[in-house]
Amino acid sequence: MKRSTDRILTTHPGRLPDPPVRDEAQAARSKGDQATLDRLMRQGAIEMFRMQREHGVDIMSDGEFWKGRDNIYYSSRATGIETRPVKGDEWPSTLGTQRERIGPQFSDFYSAYDRLGNTPRPGVTVPPFSEKYVMAGEVKALPADPIKHDIEVIKGAMQEAGVDTEDYFYPVLGPGWLDHFVWNEYYKTEEEYVYALADIVKNDSKAVVDAGFVLQIDDPGLCDRYGMIDPDPGYEEYRRQENIRIEATNWALQGIPEDRVRYHTCWGSWHTPHTTDIPFAQVIDLMLKVNAGAYSIEAADVQHELDYKVWQNHKLADGKIFIPGVIAHKTTTIEPPELVAERIVMWANMFGKQNVIAGVDCGVGGRCYPEVGWAKLQALSDGAALASKQLW
Repeated sequence: MKRSTDRILTTHPGRLPDPPVRDEAQAARSKGDQATLDRLMRQGAIEMFRMQREHGVDIMSDGEFWKGRDNIYYSSRATGIETRPVKGDEWPSTLGTQRERIGPQFSDFYSAYDRLGNTPRPGVTVPPFSEKYVMAGEVKALPADPIKHDIEVIKGAMQEAGVDTEDYFYPVLGPGWLDHFVWNEYYKTEEEYVYALADIVKNDSKAVVDAGFVLQIDDPGLCDRYGMIDPDPGYEEYRRQENIRIEATNWALQGIPEDRVRYHTCWGSWHTPHTTDIPFAQVIDLMLKVNAGAYSIEAADVQHELDYKVWQNHKLADGKIFIPGVIAHKTTTIEPPELVAERIVMWANMFGKQNVIAGVDCGVGGRCYPEVGWAKLQALSDGAALASKQLW
């Protein structure tokens, strides 16, 4: 895993503004047209690498425009997961159980938000949910052939674009994120359910590292799930539940060297009030239990910009890398490079400049309008350049 040895490096959590081929790629994916999908994946990934270079991103990903959390994904990873129609006022994900929705305080806001989403467009509304994914039987992981195929396609794009593996990371959904979308209707205990989720991603994780990539475990759930449980479970009970998920994550990472893993968590990508966010102080020790060489976390959003104070009572272990968000994804305001540099310098002074890589709170794709997302990444690299002049 690269370090900021002579300047502050930049990266992001994975999701980028979609390339022009995104809709065509998703259509080919849904039709099972693998040859067309492979061609569009390669074409779109090359475009994503070009755009990242132009905007000064050092440690890149492919933008994830061709992926999906749907039946194609689940059925190719494991048995035991089925779709069923939603019943009554059910939601297909835990987003529908946010405590913030309860009561009249934000009812008008959510009425509009549920129709329009994060990036409203004229005449475009979010379609109604009709199905949800459930564990209806024993979950058994399938061979990692699908992700191995995807990896080979992306490797071809990297080779054509001249991207080295040390400048690339591959995100994989963690068990603590999958539980937002796959509901338990089979297992009797929470532990059985969570480890079944971990089994879904274990083969993918190994395949990524075997391919020579840095693996990123995507786990916003460590922080965001707290606000989706009604009634409020309290911190002690929530920490008990999340500890199970962290232990299952480490189980899925068995045999993978820590220095090949980066772990990402945040308080979600939705542009909502976030009044029920759990304090970082309640989960920081759980985050640091993950067997990873780097930790990427939201730190620029106004709800969490003061979280740096939590580090006064905690330590980043020797040899670890910290990837703080110095760009927010929940606002269309473009951060001034001077502010980005100030944030980076603060973290560098806290952890050592060689141990800090400048990041983004969460992916900008689908969370910002495309031109805004790219402008934010430019501000990230411009701020990192200013910070590097101060630090070196």
